[in-house]
Amino acid sequence: LPIWSDHVLAHLDSATAAASSTVATPDTATANAYIPITIQEDTEPTVEATVNGSDTSLLVDSGSSGLVVPWQDLGSSHFEVLRELRAAGDHLEKVGHSGYSGGVQYTYREYEGLTVDYGNGQLTTTNTPVDIVWNSHGSFGSGGPRNFEQFLEDNDVTGILGIGANTAGPTESPFEATGYTGVTIDLPQNELIVGDSNPGTAIATVSGAPISTLYESVTTNGVTHSATVSDDVDSGGVYGTIPSSLGATQGSTITVYSSQGGTELYSYTVGNDTDGYSELPTPISGTSIDSGEIPFRDVPIYLDYSTDKMSFDDPLS
Repeated sequence: LPIWSDHVLAHLDSATAAASSTVATPDTATANAYIPITIQEDTEPTVEATVNGSDTSLLVDSGSSGLVVPWQDLGSSHFEVLRELRAAGDHLEKVGHSGYSGGVQYTYREYEGLTVDYGNGQLTTTNTPVDIVWNSHGSFGSGGPRNFEQFLEDNDVTGILGIGANTAGPTESPFEATGYTGVTIDLPQNELIVGDSNPGTAIATVSGAPISTLYESVTTNGVTHSATVSDDVDSGGVYGTIPSSLGATQGSTITVYSSQGGTELYSYTVGNDTDGYSELPTPISGTSIDSGEIPFRDVPIYLDYSTDKMSFDDPLS
């Protein structure tokens, strides 16, 4: 596979911000599972899971697809990992090459048949495809992480839970692969909701999950610039990117709509996070951008795998 991107790392520090989480229970009436989310370093939504009995902490990443973990998550050596996988009856599906825009490339082996338990029993999937990273390296001389393990460490996780639908990646979302219709990232309630229907009430639904054609405006000192953008609504995107032509600066108000003249989806004023880092998206040329994690803070966002659509829900529903 070609190199694909999901993360635009605003900073690579190892400091851990105060985390928050909730206790969640499965909703048997609606067939939805509610998995607790913890926020690390202000921008990193994570869930706890076990992959074939081994504990791992996963970045909830709508901007990529595929459950990706390093082999070290599953054992102390390559030999031990291979032995355990064979003993469990899991089979090798394919070998491939991929990467993240944070500067990491890797070779992986995709195994099917693994059991993954999310949220301490909130949801367990069997026959789950998992992409196990065997070799990796950073972009030499870039100043970024030297390998996949450091990339994960910088994000305070030990794996990536890629849940996007129309994104690139080694394989599809593990929830889609195991038969679920959709997933909601509900940061207002600190929950990842997996099931067969949207548990919330949509205020707007757009094509693409999470990459969608939207309309973005930036107001700075009373002057507004706007553009139609291809927006990767990316929970793993830190503070994201923005067209340089919109002139966003510290203190600007960024608002995104379903279309020009359409429904407002999210809006925020650029400030600083609790570590003192600016929340300003990285200015880039062109109009293919990354939302970053901020839109998820106030609005639950539902990805529908069956229709490849995305709903922005009423946070009070």
